Amino acid sequence: EWQASTDLKLTLYTYLRKQVPRIFCQKEESNPNEEEEEVERLLLHPLEYFLFGEDPDEGVKKLKQGSSSSQLCGRVFKEGETVYSCDCAIDPTCVLCMDCFQESVHKSHRYKMHASSGGGFCDCGDVEAWKIGPCCSIHDPEAATDMVTDECTLEPQLCERSEMLFRVLLNYFTDFLDWAEDRQLLALLKPEKDNTYACVLYNDEHHSYDHVIYTLQRSVNCDQAEAQNHTALIDKEPLRVEVLHSAVVAHQTLALRLGSWFQKIIGYSGFRQAFCRVALEPNTDQTSICCISRLMLLDATLYKARKIVHELIFCSMLMETEFKRLFAVEFTKLYKDLQNNFIDDDHERSISITALSVQIFTVPTL
Repeated sequence: EWQASTDLKLTLYTYLRKQVPRIFCQKEESNPNEEEEEVERLLLHPLEYFLFGEDPDEGVKKLKQGSSSSQLCGRVFKEGETVYSCDCAIDPTCVLCMDCFQESVHKSHRYKMHASSGGGFCDCGDVEAWKIGPCCSIHDPEAATDMVTDECTLEPQLCERSEMLFRVLLNYFTDFLDWAEDRQLLALLKPEKDNTYACVLYNDEHHSYDHVIYTLQRSVNCDQAEAQNHTALIDKEPLRVEVLHSAVVAHQTLALRLGSWFQKIIGYSGFRQAFCRVALEPNTDQTSICCISRLMLLDATLYKARKIVHELIFCSMLMETEFKRLFAVEFTKLYKDLQNNFIDDDHERSISITALSVQIFTVPTL
């Protein structure tokens, strides 16, 4: 049905309108294992079936047969993960993950190791990051002469389907991360009967203890003593409080889950290039701003979701030479605004989008 549709957004949103609230907000008790199973079976598996045009397992096998391994590692570091730097690096920001370091020439050089603050990624395979030995033995040392974007090996129909799907889902993902309390759901996504609401507490490290008590009393109609008890539980993390329709919260939950799904799918170069093309397309609204720029400008308001966005940028834009250049242009255009947003933000620079400057302004060809 999806493949035969002339309007994929309409078809997909109609399906999500029914399934997403049912999975995430229409049950008396939440069961994380059951919820994850339903997300895979009812949401992600159908998306992958549409994407490949056949059983996803078969589609993945064909992709693996027709593609070579990447020259770039691109492993995104978790907080506290051990990383290695060497005197051979172009600058101190160039590092290797443990697996690549153990299989590289740098193992016998003068090197340093430290714990990552999270958010960076392994520079193995990037010839602009190393004076010698840019590739470990895992990442095709024969290809270390130049870092060139792989040719897209997707069949034309698969490439077209992937761009159609990414276009719909990336806008869905961005719209629900950029949600305002007074905004209304699109008619396509409005549930027919459900009229329940959720009191959502955001970690913004800004609002006062009394403000949380006051907002809880108004939002969930509880007395002051109960509101104080709730607030005492979250006192260590002062919060922004909003009341949102439960369907909005459900769609936001799926949007966050899609961030991880995107990372899995774009592990294949052809899909990664299709994703990058769509993410850099000017929007059709009056702003004409592309999705990736919109996400960067939202960074200071995304709270914990910003980590998902940063990892998505690492896994896509920074893994393809031509798209890295195009992303660098967008980043530079917005640089003043991003720095102003960071100044107003109350988080450390290491988790700000501005920290990506070391991945751009230190690269000679950029």
